[in-house]
Amino acid sequence: MLPALWCSCRKLPAPAEPEEEATPDPPVMTVDSVTTRIRLHTEGQSVGTLDLFVYDSEGTRPLEVHRTAEELPEGWWAVPTLPGDKLVVGIANSPHRFNLTALGRYDAMELLSFRFSDDNPQRPILGGLCRTESLRGEIVLRPLLCRVVLVSVANTMDGYELLEDPRVRLLDLPDGAQILRERDFRPSELIDESEWVALPWDVGYFPQACGISLWCYPNDTPEDILGVPRPTLEFECRILGESCSFEVPLPPLSRGCTKEVELTVDGPGDYSYKIR
Repeated sequence: MLPALWCSCRKLPAPAEPEEEATPDPPVMTVDSVTTRIRLHTEGQSVGTLDLFVYDSEGTRPLEVHRTAEELPEGWWAVPTLPGDKLVVGIANSPHRFNLTALGRYDAMELLSFRFSDDNPQRPILGGLCRTESLRGEIVLRPLLCRVVLVSVANTMDGYELLEDPRVRLLDLPDGAQILRERDFRPSELIDESEWVALPWDVGYFPQACGISLWCYPNDTPEDILGVPRPTLEFECRILGESCSFEVPLPPLSRGCTKEVELTVDGPGDYSYKIR
């Protein structure tokens, strides 16, 4: 399910006031509202936009309240709601506005997905959920994006041969992910490869400390289960004028994780790596 896009509506003009006094309608009985307090945490991530969705936790779990903010509220966010426990969803830094009709029930919110191409590592899309108790709840907003860091590249070849024009990228990146999912990420579509990122220098006698960050969405398929391929780090360079490629298959990538890769090249087709 792609991110639900906002659609505009037009306010109809108010009906004209009657010239003569009309018989009043019977009073409508309403349930008094209460104040539900929500605290949000981002673990240091920047927030540019924030959307809060409050759903009834019972029955068809309809959407009761939608609130927006341009920054993370300090302390508790007081939100008028109907009485009872609620399912509260927070989404920060969405690149799209939301169609509240499409997200009118919690079942639809559970399926809400974002595309990797819409995300931004500088201000990533964040999401989280809580169930309130006694009119209070706390949400930790976490990114979907996973970070793969090429920490270093070492050249152990004899003769002081260089790894020339080195560059790195990721292969088989998940195309999307559900914002409320915490585990069992099994992408249905993949992006073949990301853009190349060049290392600053050729790699010679001394290992090059790279610190290059590459980004992708999670795929936590266990290593002993066949399924959609997990992302792979590809390192490419020229050795004695010949193009050489070295692939590092990555382990299961959980939501928002960081993996660090150290690569050692012993010659064309001969290499080793460590992942931590």
